[in-house]
Amino acid sequence: MIKRKVQNINKTLYQLIKIPIKEIIKQKYNVKLSKDEELQKDYLIAQQDSLLLDQLRQIRGKDSIRINELILVEAKKNKNTKEATEYILRNGFDYNGAHYVRFGKSSSQGKAGITVFCNETLYNELTKRTQLDVEIDKCVISKYENQRCLIFSTCTIIDGNVPNIVVVDEFTKIIPHQKIRYVVQNKKNFIDKNTGEVKQYNNREIKDGFHDISLSPFDGSGCHTHEISERISKSVGLDYTAIGAQIRLPFFKGYSVEVPFKEIYKEMGISQIKDAFGKWHNVEDIDCIWNTSMFKGYKIFKQKYGDEGWNEYLKAIHKYNYKLGVSKYSHHIKNLNLKTRMNFQYLQCLDLWNPKYVSWFENRNKDKGYYDILDSNNDGKIIQLAKYSTNLYEKVIKGDKFYTYKFLGVNDTDEYSASGNYEKAILINDVMLKDPAIKKFLYRKLKKRINQMKFGKIYVSGLYNTCVGDMIGYLQYAAGLKPTGCLNASEFYCKTVPQGNILSFRSPLVCPSEVNDVKNVDNDITKKWFKHFEDQDVVMINMYDLSMPRQGGIKWCLSSLLETLG
Repeated sequence: MIKRKVQNINKTLYQLIKIPIKEIIKQKYNVKLSKDEELQKDYLIAQQDSLLLDQLRQIRGKDSIRINELILVEAKKNKNTKEATEYILRNGFDYNGAHYVRFGKSSSQGKAGITVFCNETLYNELTKRTQLDVEIDKCVISKYENQRCLIFSTCTIIDGNVPNIVVVDEFTKIIPHQKIRYVVQNKKNFIDKNTGEVKQYNNREIKDGFHDISLSPFDGSGCHTHEISERISKSVGLDYTAIGAQIRLPFFKGYSVEVPFKEIYKEMGISQIKDAFGKWHNVEDIDCIWNTSMFKGYKIFKQKYGDEGWNEYLKAIHKYNYKLGVSKYSHHIKNLNLKTRMNFQYLQCLDLWNPKYVSWFENRNKDKGYYDILDSNNDGKIIQLAKYSTNLYEKVIKGDKFYTYKFLGVNDTDEYSASGNYEKAILINDVMLKDPAIKKFLYRKLKKRINQMKFGKIYVSGLYNTCVGDMIGYLQYAAGLKPTGCLNASEFYCKTVPQGNILSFRSPLVCPSEVNDVKNVDNDITKKWFKHFEDQDVVMINMYDLSMPRQGGIKWCLSSLLETLG
């Protein structure tokens, strides 16, 4: 069998109560549940660490697996519970003798209909800590709460002090005369069938045209030193050095990638850079160069403290002993599958017509001949694309032991932990592959996969990657130079797929315009400064075309790279 080291990272799981609002209504806003009842009703859930839980530990002076100070209330939009929801949002509720009041919710919690409630005795202290002592007089509530509640996100707490961070302005540029599809809204008339009156409605249409487009090539991404990569990797427990990480700090969110900026600046003759607050910093002292698109609290601290905004932010961070958090990190190719299953959104955006079949269909009345779809001479693009998947499943059907193990997800027969009794039996003695019950199990699993192929779940060459902007251009801008970057229009730099023409798909794919036909390149600059991108799922994109807006703004979101088809 192919062997691959399996990482078992021990992460502490905390226990919180997540309770549906129906239970609160049932008990008339005074909920009383024993520990056994919490378990029986599945109200006790597991939660990974977060910056918020770290603050709780500091307040109480000790660690505890059970988190009694917070309760998650699940109240999805429902007209039947609207009145009760409004009541607890304003007045809170009691749980086992303690009163809980609304504390907030992150954007992901909001989408799931979940609101965090806090023990009333801790509300003021936790609010100060999450606001970093900055009281807000006027704001867009939903936007501000999303920013304040970034510390709710699960993450790994990185050991040691917060790195020396420099926040620079966000760079924007205009890309002129780009042909795009855009939405226009027009007034249209219609006749009311009941009254016969002519009325108007707003009609939204999609149009094509040329426009000048404003672009933020480094939106949501920044860079850090190799030493920070090592700190992150050690804290997470990796057996390699992750070059990229999605970071978390109060009012901070973004993707940071390792760049040897001290060496690059030395070659440029740059010894200092200026931050967004007008302060100068020695390059040798900097750990991270991030930007105002990552610092969601920039306007808040700028308006409150002016040029001292960043210093005041750091004072609050140190006052409350915040640490850097990492919610995601780059993966090494040894832990990734080199084949990725597509879906129907991807397939319907590609040219997969079979010219032979189309020609036969159009001329079927003239030519009475039979079209043999199973004849390999008639294979179209979709057949070629699906052959890897069909060959794999055919080998399993024919009883190939190696491919059967791989189909079940076994990567290493020595260290693999089976997820079910059938898999355990097969690993103990492969003669069990002939057992009728296991054959039925494999049949059901294969049937499901084959049915999934019918709506696009086909294996192709490529994998999901995280995207960042052209880091040479980023450093040039941060130093006050004209940003030119190291990549040209329609060029990507990615070391996990072959060089040449590739397709980049936004994930999840919404519109055909989000499919990007680009060229994966390597050049003298990338070879000199970005060798560490080798074997990790990070992609650097250029600053000269519409790759970012075309793929939903990309930022640090996932993008699937696949070899060009036909």
